[in-house]
Amino acid sequence: MKSQIRPEPSRLSKTFETGQLIAAIAAFVIVGCVMLAYEFVSLRQALVKDVEIEAAIVADNISASVMFEDHDASMETLRAFRPDPSLLSVTVYDRAGFLYAQYLTRNAAPPPEPSAAAFQWLSSTITVHQEIRYRGHQLGVVEFVASTADVRTGILRFAGLLGIASLGAMLVAALVMRRARARMDKAERELDYLAHTDPVTDLANRRATYETLERAMEVHARADRRLALLLIDLDNFKGVNDTAGHGAGDRLLRQVGATLVSVVRKHDVVGRIGGDEFAVIAAPVRDNAEALAIAERITEALRRPFHVDGIDMLATASVGISMFPDDATALTELVSNADIALYQAKVSGKNRLAEFRPEMTLRTQRRVRLERDLRKAMERGELDVYYQPQFRCDSERMVGVEALLRWPHPENGFIAPSEFIPVAEECGLIGELGRWVLLRACSDAASWLRTTGVALNVAVNVSARQLRDGDFIDAVRHALHDTGLAATQLELELTESLLMEDMDSAMEFMHAVRHLGVRLAIDDFGTGYSSLSYLQSFPINQLKIDRSFIQLLPDAGTTIAGAIISLAHGFNLCVVAEGVENRAQLDWLQRAGCDLVQGYLLARPIRAQDISAMLTRKRAQEDAVTS
Repeated sequence: MKSQIRPEPSRLSKTFETGQLIAAIAAFVIVGCVMLAYEFVSLRQALVKDVEIEAAIVADNISASVMFEDHDASMETLRAFRPDPSLLSVTVYDRAGFLYAQYLTRNAAPPPEPSAAAFQWLSSTITVHQEIRYRGHQLGVVEFVASTADVRTGILRFAGLLGIASLGAMLVAALVMRRARARMDKAERELDYLAHTDPVTDLANRRATYETLERAMEVHARADRRLALLLIDLDNFKGVNDTAGHGAGDRLLRQVGATLVSVVRKHDVVGRIGGDEFAVIAAPVRDNAEALAIAERITEALRRPFHVDGIDMLATASVGISMFPDDATALTELVSNADIALYQAKVSGKNRLAEFRPEMTLRTQRRVRLERDLRKAMERGELDVYYQPQFRCDSERMVGVEALLRWPHPENGFIAPSEFIPVAEECGLIGELGRWVLLRACSDAASWLRTTGVALNVAVNVSARQLRDGDFIDAVRHALHDTGLAATQLELELTESLLMEDMDSAMEFMHAVRHLGVRLAIDDFGTGYSSLSYLQSFPINQLKIDRSFIQLLPDAGTTIAGAIISLAHGFNLCVVAEGVENRAQLDWLQRAGCDLVQGYLLARPIRAQDISAMLTRKRAQEDAVTS
């Protein structure tokens, strides 16, 4: 079964039914015993009362015969009770205790001695003694003995009726319990489905997938065979939910799940373990090459567009692969290694495969440490802003700066922005960092103007997350207001690739920024893929030529650099050359008409107080020349 392997469901309903049946039987037995005992006591007490009445009647009617010793009359009185079916014997004793008269039925045994005729509940007979008295004088005793056969017959009749009623009740209870069991079976199946199945894709869910993986690892460990765990994460799935809605996203996930099931092998297991993350348990596999072949089939299948709600959607994926037992022998370690490989595939450009390598763990551990230390650095105020001066190309006069975030780690020295900025973007710190840099840059630029009288433009880079942040425009407005910096002195830099990711949002953002009076620049121009029509429609002020083109000058790259300068001037845009490191590069740029330059030739990135000192010295030199 490709979608999932479920464990055998528990027989909760069967156990419940058996328990109900046992409880019902026990209840009927207890109730039946109580009712039988009650009926026995009732019938026996009724028989005793009847016998007592009959004995009293005999004693009253025979008193005269006993007093006058009329035996014939006494016998006639005794024989008057022979129609009583329970009667066994009636015996009359005189005052001295000698037998005076006696009537025995055919089935009666010889009467017991009075002392032996004690009343016993379990006896087959009932014996009642009644004194014969006349005007207060005792004349003798009547002993009335009756059979309890009718009581036993009544009890048997009652027991039969009770048994029939109980049997009927048990049949009704069995029918009710059968229906209850059917409902419980249905509920049990539904609970089992919910516990082990992803309701969107009908694949195994996270729990079922990992349970299956754990069992597969145990089986393949005993057989000394390999298996592969493939973690698959869809690239940019959030964009589908944001643009087409979550309903369309769910339908896309169902199609992706069906595609995965169709391309893996028959005995492989596919599960959905997260929002847009799937897992494939490929077992067994001969080697890494076979696992890679399965992963390549998956990525190739997902490169084809999916037709959802009349729209073609792309669902490319990154895949991380971890092998058992080569990479790990424990479940958590195997999953962690596959996740590390998946992360490597995504940071390498997405829509890629990555096999786990031990060195990946070191990189991941370093990234975790960087994130932890970065949070601490932000809390402790250990981050700093350096400024790369920008100069007029012709006069080499400083007219602006670019704000650069720096992290002087207390143990590892300066951490490169290329290393910690991606970490900040992934863990969601880039927004807070960006707002802090923006406020710091505006504050420093306003401070330089107050202390030196020089109005420097300050450029601040904008990340993709900040571009999508609806509150970033407010952050810019508040930074300008709180620091008192003129909007025309602030410049925001965006990369080509960032603008092209979402043209509509980018245009809305740029127009909102320009409405504030803030300048805009395209950074690293020439490395992206902007078309001329887009460039003409962007409300920007300047282009920055990427340093990769400047480093070729003046021996090579002059055609591209010259074309960019001419193109920018044709659109009335200012041109900034980055990475100018030698005089020959600067000479060529001056001849080509470049507007601004920045690089190590004229100045390295320096701290705010150094910028202030540089401006102060420059102002003093100018004042000296003037005087």
